[in-house]
Amino acid sequence: MIPVGLLQPPDRPLHVARNGAAVAADLNLDELFTVMAAGDEFVASVVRAVVPASLTDIEIIRYRQGVLANFSAEPEMLRALYAVATEATTVRRWMVGRGRAPRSKLGLALQPLEALVGQLRRLRQTCEKYAGACSSDGLVRFRELMTDMLDDDYLAGLETHLAALYFDDGVQFSAALGPGNKADRIVLHEPPRDAKRSLFGRRSGATFEATSDFELPDDPLSAVVEPALDTVAEVVSGATDRVQDFFRHLRTELAFYLGCLNLRERLGRTGTPMCYPVPVPGAPALRCRDLRDAALCLSSADVVGNDVEAAGVTFFVVSGANSGGKSTFLRSVGTAQLMMQAGMFVTAADFGADVRNGVFTHFVRAEDPDMEHGRLDEELARMRELTEALRPGGMLLCNEPFASTNDREAAAIADPIMSALLDSGAKVVLVTHLYDFVRQRYAAGRDTDLFLRAQRAADGRRTYRVAAGAGAPEATSHGEDIYARVFGERLPGDPAGD
Repeated sequence: MIPVGLLQPPDRPLHVARNGAAVAADLNLDELFTVMAAGDEFVASVVRAVVPASLTDIEIIRYRQGVLANFSAEPEMLRALYAVATEATTVRRWMVGRGRAPRSKLGLALQPLEALVGQLRRLRQTCEKYAGACSSDGLVRFRELMTDMLDDDYLAGLETHLAALYFDDGVQFSAALGPGNKADRIVLHEPPRDAKRSLFGRRSGATFEATSDFELPDDPLSAVVEPALDTVAEVVSGATDRVQDFFRHLRTELAFYLGCLNLRERLGRTGTPMCYPVPVPGAPALRCRDLRDAALCLSSADVVGNDVEAAGVTFFVVSGANSGGKSTFLRSVGTAQLMMQAGMFVTAADFGADVRNGVFTHFVRAEDPDMEHGRLDEELARMRELTEALRPGGMLLCNEPFASTNDREAAAIADPIMSALLDSGAKVVLVTHLYDFVRQRYAAGRDTDLFLRAQRAADGRRTYRVAAGAGAPEATSHGEDIYARVFGERLPGDPAGD
């Protein structure tokens, strides 16, 4: 089968990371997938499979970004190619029962292949129409392959051969007598074009013509002709399978880009900043400017972005005011990492990060309604599954872990788990209110740790930004601000109320 080669170069093996099963739910990716699908169930199924399958080869990420940028500049080319591939995959195939005569079986096998040859011609014409618009490595290669392989002579030859296989001018074959004077060494020859309704054309050697009625069960020539026609029908059916498989693969790869285009157009209407991220080789890195949560941008026009510069950092600790944008920042980082490693754009003015070997999430879950396990038991069980699944170079996004126990016990649990993950080469982004744990890590002064704080104005208003360099982590999450907003008054002793 001809390799499509739009998602990755045909000569390069595809290596993807295994991401966590809960990633899509925790990062609200279903909202992205719905917008990407735009009502097309096939596109929905493709983006749900492709986006979470993180690429680990930087060159393939860049290759895919190039194709996407090319399609984004020429969206009509993408839609035209997708229309051809979709129509080709819906070409009807006829079911052939065991009792059907080989001649009828061959006719039913030829019809879909003829239709698919017509779609190959449309595909070549579409590639020629947009030849000048192809600039990325992937699309240039694909266009050259289609125009070189599917030229007029080749397609005309295919159509001629398929028309001949209806054997309107008869069937020509040669055979020898075998044991018991039965036909042996039967060879089917190219159909004759100068004789009408003949089984044998004029060839050198002993030949003769015979007429036959294949509808009669006792036709003496059926035993000779039908096995040959049955073999041809199998060959035609196999060729149809291969051509339709090519179109299925083409449709699948185009569906990913169509989903990206749908998302880009929707985000563009909201004024969301977008850029192609830079996958950074080597040491851990995270650089972002005006990074926003992509899912939140789809439902709100008032989304605040964040700026972070963190070379060599593997442990990000986010603390600070309640309802201050910590979880939103966490989701924005995780979603951008996945989108980058899918070869997509990200919702930021600028973004660069190292490639991680899998993204996993540990977010707060509702308590077990059957009361079979307590909340802490459930958290520890999930954390054990995550630590077993994480590989060196993976990434873990933690949102308020171990909040169901007191601060001291939570610190005693979190410290060895986080230390072991970091020692294994994982990158961890932790949102937490565990002051004891955060204070201990901050006091250690590790170069690989970065402490971010959700900002809060002097009057208690939230800016929904996180920032580094704000000093030691605070021992309060400023829950009294929420109390004042709900009840209209400050708690006694609250300095902001003086």
